[in-house]
Amino acid sequence: MRPPTALVLSMTTVGYLLLMAALAVGLRLRRAGARPEAGRRGWPALLRRVAGTVLGGWALLVVVLAGYYVGLARLGGPFLLDGLTGAAALLAVVLPLFALASWLVERRHRRHARREPAAQRDRDR
Repeated sequence: MRPPTALVLSMTTVGYLLLMAALAVGLRLRRAGARPEAGRRGWPALLRRVAGTVLGGWALLVVVLAGYYVGLARLGGPFLLDGLTGAAALLAVVLPLFALASWLVERRHRRHARREPAAQRDRDR
């Protein structure tokens, strides 16, 4: 049985509006200068921030999966479980790759920042 088109469109619209509202709130907080992690630096702060992002993203995915597969498509049980464990497996693969790429970019920026003052001094002579 296929859900009515109006229901699918309304659910998609509501999801889109919620996502845009969350992004707008984040943009306003950033423009206002609100920094939740102000003053916190180092590995513990980074790990806290990454864990919050990963868990928040996975929780959002759980809501979308449950809303669509249970609410609209009327599929549940093993299908929903496979979707949730598949998303967790994807995070387990992507997170180390993201960490490696971030570390390489940061290392490159630091190396460039160290060279720049020396080049500036040479020009000033």
